[in-house]
Amino acid sequence: MPVTQGAGNPDWNRDETLLALDLLYRHGTPIHKGHNDVAELSALLRAALIHPLEGRRPSFRNADGVALKLQNLFSAIDPTRGLSSSALDRELVAEYPRQRAMEVAALASLIREAITRGEAVELFPEDEVFAEGHLLTSRHRSRDRRLRKRLLGQTADDQLVCSICQFAAPPLERQLRESFFEAHHIRPLSESKGVTSTRVADLSLLCAGCHRFIHRLIAIKKRWVSLAEAQASMRIDG
Repeated sequence: MPVTQGAGNPDWNRDETLLALDLLYRHGTPIHKGHNDVAELSALLRAALIHPLEGRRPSFRNADGVALKLQNLFSAIDPTRGLSSSALDRELVAEYPRQRAMEVAALASLIREAITRGEAVELFPEDEVFAEGHLLTSRHRSRDRRLRKRLLGQTADDQLVCSICQFAAPPLERQLRESFFEAHHIRPLSESKGVTSTRVADLSLLCAGCHRFIHRLIAIKKRWVSLAEAQASMRIDG
């Protein structure tokens, strides 16, 4: 049975598979290895800093591999075709059926932008990766770090409070009080319009514990989670 890993090449990850699924949905059916769009996606993935260079073979994400991936994804949609598909293929097809092709296109556009800018994937534990994928998780974290200083600069002493658990910093000097808090991006990554458009209003102040909690919740639910939903998830009835 065909497989998409290739001889010794790293497995396709979520970001790469979303790009392939977007290509499949744009054409409606798998396209052959000689198609210009297959060649373009192959070149993009080979240039991306998603996998270490030392872990790649000469065949890494070549046109044959991209075309085969489209076949595998199509088989995940229609298992009666008899070709193999990976667990990730089936997961993404179930999560993003054809009716959600526009959402896939939006995510693919963001991933392409990140690759074009030469962004590398930060190494996160699996439970720290947002549903959208490693590249967009990395971008989200990087953006939040840069904007944290601006957010804190616009936050008064009496407003140093976690937006989820309402933890308030103890009466220490300002620099120590700020150390309890992190900036969290409150808009889904698929709605992002780029780093330059991010505003302080798009961020919320969370304590470190709640920040990790909401990221874990996003990873478990495989979708974006609002502050209100995270807050509700913390309540224990009875």
